[in-house]
Amino acid sequence: MEPIAYLVVGLVAIGMGVAFFVADPHSPTSRPLSAFWVVLGITFLLNPVLIGMGWFWVFAVCETLIFLFGLEWGLRVARTQARQGETVPGWWTRTAQASAACYGALSIAFPGLVHDHWKIVWTAATLADPVFYLFATPFFAALALPVVPFVHRRYGEFDPAELLRLLALIASVPFWIAGMILPLRLKPIAFALGEVVYLVGAIRYHVLQGQRGQFLSRFVSPEVARAVRERGLAAALQKNRVELSVVACDLRGFTAFAETGAPEEVMKLLEDYYAAIGEVVAERGGSIKDFAGDGILALVGAPIPQADHAERAVAIAVEIGKRGERVLERWRRLGLDLGLGVGVASGFATVGALDASGRLEYGAVGPAVNLAARLASHARAGEVLAESRVVGLAGDGPVRFEKREPVELKGFARAVPIFAAARG
Repeated sequence: MEPIAYLVVGLVAIGMGVAFFVADPHSPTSRPLSAFWVVLGITFLLNPVLIGMGWFWVFAVCETLIFLFGLEWGLRVARTQARQGETVPGWWTRTAQASAACYGALSIAFPGLVHDHWKIVWTAATLADPVFYLFATPFFAALALPVVPFVHRRYGEFDPAELLRLLALIASVPFWIAGMILPLRLKPIAFALGEVVYLVGAIRYHVLQGQRGQFLSRFVSPEVARAVRERGLAAALQKNRVELSVVACDLRGFTAFAETGAPEEVMKLLEDYYAAIGEVVAERGGSIKDFAGDGILALVGAPIPQADHAERAVAIAVEIGKRGERVLERWRRLGLDLGLGVGVASGFATVGALDASGRLEYGAVGPAVNLAARLASHARAGEVLAESRVVGLAGDGPVRFEKREPVELKGFARAVPIFAAARG
C-alpha cells in the first residue's frame, strides 16, 4: 500500500506545479514555485524505486533541486514586496542555496550514512548521533537562513495575495517535518496533509489575483495589470516622480441632461461613454485614473514608464474624440445636445497609491494633471487641445497641430500657449 500512497502524493504535487505554471506562466514568482512542486512530486514518485535499488544519489539531486527552487521562489517574493528604494539582499538566499548544495553533495558522497543515520525515523538515539548532524546542519541551515530577511518586514507590508501563499507554506512546514520524523507508513499521510494546507492558500491566492485582473482589466492597460500580478499591488503602485502625459475629457451638455433625464438614461449614457473611452486608453497603454461624472482622467507613462508617453497620449486623445463622437451621435438622434472636449498635457508628477481610510486609490499630483483638466474644460465640442510641451515631445507624428492664441486658465498665473489637433 505504501508505494501507492507515494504515487498519489507525487502525482498531486506534480499536478499542483503544472497548475500553478499554467495559471500564471509570466509571473517571476510562480515559475520557481511550479518547478519546486514538480520536482517534489517526481521525488515522491521515485522514492520507493530509489530506496529499493539503492540509488540514493538521484534522491539527493532531487532534494537539492527542491531546495534551490523553493529558496529562489522566496527571494523573488521578497523582491516583489520591496518598498520604494529598498534593495532586498540576495546573499541570505544564496547562502541557503549553497548550504542546500552542500547537503546534496554530502548525500551523494555518503549514501550509506544517509540511509543509516538520516533517512530513518528520528528517535532520541538518532538525535544523539553526531553523524546525524553532518546532514542536519546544512539541511536546517538551508531552511532557516531565508527567514532572516522576512522577519524585518512588518505583516502589513506584504501584498495580501502573496502573503497568503507564504502563510500557507509556513503552515504546511510542520507536516513536512513530521513526514521526515514519522515511520515510513505514515510519511505519505503527513506529506499529503502538507500539500492540502498549501493548496488551500494557493487557491485563495489565485482567486484574489483573478479578481484583481478582472477589476483592473476594465480600467487600466494590460501592462499595468501584468505589473500588479508580477510585482504585487504595493510594489506596482509605489509613490515616485515620473514624466508622463495626461489626457482629460468631459461632456458638453451633460449637466442639463442629468437634471432632466431619467436616471436610467443617464446611467446608460455614462456606461457607453466610459466603455468607449476605457477601451481607447487600454489599447494604447494608458491607465484610467478617474471616472468622475462626465469627466475622465487618463495617465500615460504611469505606473508603467513609457518613453513615448506624449505620442501615445496624442493618439489616445484623437481616438477618444472619434469614438466619443460615435457614442454621442446615437444620443443626439434622441434630441440631446451633447459634445466632448479633450485636453492633453505633459510634465513631471508624483504618482502612487493613496490610502484613504483603507481604500486604495492611484493618484497623480502635478501641474500636468490640472492643466489637462483645464484644457478639456476649455475645448469646444469635438476639439482636442494640447499644450506646447506635448506638441514638442510628440514631434512630427501623424497628428498635425494648429497653434491658437494663449488662454488664461484657472490656477495658472500666466496665459497658456495651446494647440488644437487638426480635424480630418
